[in-house]
Amino acid sequence: MELGRIGAWTGALDSQPVSRAQEAVTELEALGYGTVWIPEAVGREAMANAALLLAGGEHIVVATGIANLWARDAMAMASGHKTITSAYPDRFLLGIGVSHSPAVEGLRGHHYERPLSRMRSYLDARTTPSTWPPHRR
Repeated sequence: MELGRIGAWTGALDSQPVSRAQEAVTELEALGYGTVWIPEAVGREAMANAALLLAGGEHIVVATGIANLWARDAMAMASGHKTITSAYPDRFLLGIGVSHSPAVEGLRGHHYERPLSRMRSYLDARTTPSTWPPHRR
């Protein structure tokens, strides 16, 4: 996967109609940007948004910075990644993160504790199908 020398991180595309966001990706690609990094906070859902934005370019990479592990279980994250990369080979970079307490507890209603341990068990579950779903470990 080639990320290019220059990338853009933006949440501004979330506030645009999808067609306009795709046009922006086309423009960024034409300007020489190699990657568009997108967040997952209060805007669009990261996996679906990445797939929609990828349709706006031919070579540009879309990367999540980050896809929140509290938003979907490990199996759903792995399945989403597989779906997007099968449609757009070498153009989707999945960055997974634990976010921060105000977003996880305040916005999502989850109990935020031990983020490093949570990430480790999540990644283990994501790569070991026999442990899905992660809460049954």
